Amino acid sequence: MAEKEITISQFADELNERLTSGKTVDCCKKELLRLVDIIKEKIGNEKILVDWKD
Repeated sequence: MAEKEITISQFADELNERLTSGKTVDCCKKELLRLVDIIKEKIGNEKILVDWKD
């Protein structure tokens, strides 16, 4: 698989597809960690309602 640059929106669409279809997101751990950094940097003070499950 070749590396390619995509937009955050494209990445979000792919994650949404994987999560709603029951696929794993293990394939993109490195990218998810990078997304965490971007979120903290760009929109870190925004609020989100969460329902955490242990």
